[in-house]
Amino acid sequence: MTDKPAVHQSDLSEQAFVQNHETFRSLNHQMWQIPLISMTLTGGLWFGVSKVENSPFFQLALLFLATVGNACLFLVIQRLRYVMEQTLNWIERRSPADFVSAKGDFWYNKPLVVRRSFQAMLVLASLTSLGLWIMTFYQTDWSEVGNPMQKNAASAYYDRHALDLAESYEGISAAAAHPGLLRLLEDKFSGAHLDIIDVGAGTGRDAAWLASLGHRVVAVEPAGAMLRIARHAHQDMPITWIRDALPDLEVARRELPTFDVVVLSAVWMHIAKEDREAAVASIATLVKPGGAVYITLRLGPADPARAIHEVSMDELMDLATRFGFHLERLETRPDLLGRGDITWQSAVLINNG
Repeated sequence: MTDKPAVHQSDLSEQAFVQNHETFRSLNHQMWQIPLISMTLTGGLWFGVSKVENSPFFQLALLFLATVGNACLFLVIQRLRYVMEQTLNWIERRSPADFVSAKGDFWYNKPLVVRRSFQAMLVLASLTSLGLWIMTFYQTDWSEVGNPMQKNAASAYYDRHALDLAESYEGISAAAAHPGLLRLLEDKFSGAHLDIIDVGAGTGRDAAWLASLGHRVVAVEPAGAMLRIARHAHQDMPITWIRDALPDLEVARRELPTFDVVVLSAVWMHIAKEDREAAVASIATLVKPGGAVYITLRLGPADPARAIHEVSMDELMDLATRFGFHLERLETRPDLLGRGDITWQSAVLINNG
């Protein structure tokens, strides 16, 4: 029987030294990966938040993950550095002559400065995410969540960009934008004070102008943020404000009487092709016999980001005829915001009934 060779204590000690040395290197590598993980995690989640502006629940979930993720990384780096410190202490006791402590007099050469720097960054990222979570929670109009009108892509776009759009819209006078409407009011209705509904009123610029001319005006707008701006900007004008949307106009058709004039300015291109017949049917119920619909058509390329579809005068004429309207073309004008590939065609639909 052959005896096994004896394992000397020095051999075991050497193996332990090598193993601990490799363990330290692995832990050190992991610790330096944590800031990269944090930046990737936080940056990715924040980018996701910016892309789901219409989903507050999803935004809050992403920000919560960013907050908790960085907090967990804080604890991970705390544990890693503790194990590294115990390993360093063992290596120093095992071979003090060969150990490099790298201690210095300046603050950045003190022990744990790297860990504390990393942890400070993680705390900042976690607190920032938490702050954004709180802001998102309290700035979300929870009454709008689940509102059917929020499913409308155009309304969602105008809600997101209400302030920027309001400034450009209010910078153009309604009289300059709608000379055809002014002629319609003066020629067909002889300057009488009329009942007018402005569907898709936006910032209320046109509604306020019509009210200033002495007309009784109802302004309908589907985008909640835009409607709030309109109410505030024109709070002194005698305008009735209503939240409603094409193609159904459920609130307007249920609660309002008929009108002498229906105004659809820069609205028709937001109605999907398959919804336009229903939209004309809804509008027809709001027009008095002998009344009129003033409409502007955006002639130019579609813009899916803004839920803008291509429209044509021929299509509108066909729909108008089917619902008993007589269409009269008015002027064609360049875009007042200077977009060269866009022109505006205005028309009036006369209710022959």
